[in-house]
Amino acid sequence: MGDFFKCEGLTKNKGDFSLKNISFTFPEGTVVGLIGVNGCGKTTLLRSILGSYTIDSKGSDSGDIWLSGKHFQSDQKEFRKQLGFVLQENPFSRNMRVLEAGEVYGYYYDGFNMDVYIKLLKEYDVPEREFISRLSAGQSLRMQLAFARSYPAKLYIMDEPAGNLDVKFRDYFYNCIREMVENETCSVIISSHLVTELEHIADRLLWINRNENESSVRYFGDIDSLKDSYRIFEGEKKEIEVLPQDSVVEKRIRAGHSEALLYRRDRDFSFAPDARYATLQEIMYYVEKSSREDDNV
Repeated sequence: MGDFFKCEGLTKNKGDFSLKNISFTFPEGTVVGLIGVNGCGKTTLLRSILGSYTIDSKGSDSGDIWLSGKHFQSDQKEFRKQLGFVLQENPFSRNMRVLEAGEVYGYYYDGFNMDVYIKLLKEYDVPEREFISRLSAGQSLRMQLAFARSYPAKLYIMDEPAGNLDVKFRDYFYNCIREMVENETCSVIISSHLVTELEHIADRLLWINRNENESSVRYFGDIDSLKDSYRIFEGEKKEIEVLPQDSVVEKRIRAGHSEALLYRRDRDFSFAPDARYATLQEIMYYVEKSSREDDNV
């Protein structure tokens, strides 16, 4: 196909909600950060890639996904064997012990190494003889990470993996992600509400926008290109009021300190020379908060 990963025109209907026409592609060695407000469809997208949610043409679903030349439906078995995962809800049988999960499920993944799994469980401080149902939220995530790193996956799907990790292990976890993609043989899609941390590990950003009961891609590309189009202007209310209003995405007026998020497609902010670069968190906050109907990205 020419692309390591390609999602083309993916539409998934789930009850009254619809993930609409999602398209993006990226090469090996890429960390894709997936962001959007709660309920925008991030988990629906990830579970559609994993195959947990089927794409049913009879239900008005559509689209195609390829991973390393394998199609998610016509080459379903080979496609899934290339995936690793760390999910909010542990997908392994809750009645199994941690060690048993490796013995049973490892069979389905080419190159699964039980010795590596055991080694990583110890390294991540996961009790190997504990029942999965009794693991803490952090232990459950670390157990999945140990499993995922015990075979040569091509794409790792991570759904809010860092929220329940302690700060020390979270830093280690982010280092793991960078190491995993370092040799450019695999990639990672990671969704997270920890936008500030995501900004430091992601190569590309997939921003999903929800409008009523339908979500679509607001932005896909590198983070620097996104940030280059925005600035934060800080000053008094009267200073903000004289700014070109077609460049003001949203503003926050306070007695002692006011600020506005500015957007320019041509990146010309000469009218506000003191404006600073906005962080990804600030961009996301103000754009999502804005009631403007036009697309600010």
